[in-house]
Amino acid sequence: MNFDAPPRSRRVKVLLFVLGVLALLFLGVIFGRYYLVMHTAVPLRLLGAVFMSGDNPENIKIEGISGSIAKGFRIKSIRWGTAIGTSEVRDVRLAYNNFWDLVGGQRLVFQEIRIGRAHLDVTGSEQLLNEISDNSADDSSTNGARSTNSVVWTNSIRVARYPPSPRRPPGLFQIDRISVEDVFITNRANGFGLSVPTIEWKGFKALNGNVELGHLKIDSDRLKVTTLLGEEVDLQGKKKSFQKKLQGTVLPRLHPAILQPIAFTVDVGHDGTSLFWRLKAFDGKLEAYRLEDQSGLVKCQDLDLAAYINAPVPQHLSLEAPLSGSATIPKDALRKGSFTLGRKAFAIEPLELEGSEDASKTNQLVAVCRSGDIVFTYRVIIPDQPWKVEQRLVATPAMTPEETLAQVFYEQRFAELTKEDQQSVKKMKASFGGWIPAEADKVR
Repeated sequence: MNFDAPPRSRRVKVLLFVLGVLALLFLGVIFGRYYLVMHTAVPLRLLGAVFMSGDNPENIKIEGISGSIAKGFRIKSIRWGTAIGTSEVRDVRLAYNNFWDLVGGQRLVFQEIRIGRAHLDVTGSEQLLNEISDNSADDSSTNGARSTNSVVWTNSIRVARYPPSPRRPPGLFQIDRISVEDVFITNRANGFGLSVPTIEWKGFKALNGNVELGHLKIDSDRLKVTTLLGEEVDLQGKKKSFQKKLQGTVLPRLHPAILQPIAFTVDVGHDGTSLFWRLKAFDGKLEAYRLEDQSGLVKCQDLDLAAYINAPVPQHLSLEAPLSGSATIPKDALRKGSFTLGRKAFAIEPLELEGSEDASKTNQLVAVCRSGDIVFTYRVIIPDQPWKVEQRLVATPAMTPEETLAQVFYEQRFAELTKEDQQSVKKMKASFGGWIPAEADKVR
């Protein structure tokens, strides 16, 4: 007889039981950790603690984190900055359909993106943006320069040096609702302030090349925008249908220099691959558009900017200029225009509306006024960084800035002006940048 069999069988059963318990414990630990990471706010709070730990030079404070990585999160408040300039964002929410759908990239569904209240102090942000743009320019220059003979108003378009890799067909990208309830943006350096109590964008959806732009609404005492149904308009003798029309008004409280409300409309559409639009503003005296092939036109008709903006800016501006890619539009017929500045009439002559040597970065509008033996040259430099836009005014033979402005705006020598007018000239000087010697800015 085999007396060892029953004890051995019991030992095997005990071993199997122990292994089963250990396996269940292991699976329990795995699923517990998965649930802890994906379905609780613990990892989000740990991430918040990381931002607030260490030196924390921005003095970041994050409170009230809830939600999960799996479905989205909510933050009660985020504060940063010093006592002099503190920024705060309250009631931040991000809700999405499924985290793994976001990682996969083929089904991006955001149910809600929300900021309940925010005060943003952007003092010093211009320097940061300049550094970022300068770094980008350095990177692009090291990747190879692109020569161009295109006319003005170009957008930077980087040409691929290698054949593009095959991409998966686009999936679903959907935003059910973006809302901002109360935002106040300030800049202590220049006194800028923007109050936007309500921004709401609902119903954006892109699927398999079909795009629904949704509905945008901004309600503020400084800026108002609402979305209407698109319509068919006439562009260069051809009918063009747009999906949406954004109708808005820039109000004087946006900036002290705005003298009266500036109404505008933007017709927008999307063909599945590119956005096309048409802009009209200043009571219809400014119109610009860009089509799917990147061709377009900007046109002004007797636009008096000085009636809307309290600054030494052009009056009675009439201009037609092609946007980049407008090869089908006769260039000589469009590179023309005129305006008055102060008491002088300026002409935008052929070949003086042009791109710079690096047209991907800077566009320029140049106009001249010939008054006796003096030639005044007015130049607007429009880089891709809009915060760097500036206007310049020089005289040939060379004059001091004060003398140049006195001649253009008063037709007198600076010494002959009253003290009040001399003070006005000195204030005007700040509206013009880059006071350079006239010989460095000769007219071709």
